[in-house]
Amino acid sequence: MENCNGTGSLWYEQIKTELFLKIKLVITSVSCLVNLLLSLPLLFVITRNPSVQCKLRYVLLANLLICDNMQLLLGTVHFSTCFYLRHCYLINCFMFIIMSFNFCIVEVFFTTAFSVDRCIAIKWPLQYETIFSSGRKKTIVAAVWLLAILLTLVALFVALNKLTMNVPIERCHLFIIAPCLSDSGILEGYNTFISAILLLGSYLCILGCLLLLCWDIRLFLKTRRAWVTLVMQVLQLIFYSAPLLVDIFLIKNLKDKDDTDITIIAIFNLGISLVPLVYGYRSVELQGLLWKLLPLSRNTIQPISC
Repeated sequence: MENCNGTGSLWYEQIKTELFLKIKLVITSVSCLVNLLLSLPLLFVITRNPSVQCKLRYVLLANLLICDNMQLLLGTVHFSTCFYLRHCYLINCFMFIIMSFNFCIVEVFFTTAFSVDRCIAIKWPLQYETIFSSGRKKTIVAAVWLLAILLTLVALFVALNKLTMNVPIERCHLFIIAPCLSDSGILEGYNTFISAILLLGSYLCILGCLLLLCWDIRLFLKTRRAWVTLVMQVLQLIFYSAPLLVDIFLIKNLKDKDDTDITIIAIFNLGISLVPLVYGYRSVELQGLLWKLLPLSRNTIQPISC
């Protein structure tokens, strides 16, 4: 991008805009549909069974699934609009970026809470109910959503007041719209602050819980099921986090690569779609509840898990 006064190009064009937006729309809409089909059975059994609702990990899982589906739905609506118009306005682009980024915050925070919950449940089972009482469970969920909503509203209010114009652009990225703000330092500071929380706080906490559990349950990890679950959790975290970090820190260096941009969103959506598989369908308790929903299921038949 050269400038934001209408005299320079607001992006490049390695792939034709119509094809570029069509590819992104297909990837996001398919991911949204797949994730919705995977999430609905899990949300149904969680909301219909009081014995499951009282456990923090399943409450976190339900909120995680809702967050993921909302994020993919947001992307589908955004790319559908862009494909129909063949461009995106600066304001719409900025709102999409901020809302998507804060959905990522919710995702990472719930994943972190999930990791801490499992760590405490395994290491200190007798103190678990004391640490995570009913009131604290509700507080954790409400705090994550309220924090994300607050950050979103503050970022939108501050930045939209400093947006100098609303012109159509062919690509939607943070570093494209930043020069169009009267004070781009605010946006960069917000981005740095949130990124520091994600990196230094959440990811290190998840890694610490993972290493602590791996050390404490070394004998348990000899089973095939444990290794499959662990590998899936690591892959999901990598598929979700790597594109996010690349999009935050390295996208400026890849701005001439439409194919890289498409690859990033494909891997990112894959990381989202793995959430119900990793944290939901690997649960023996949820497997049993899901199996009971099948019309031909019998009490003598049990689901097979590897």
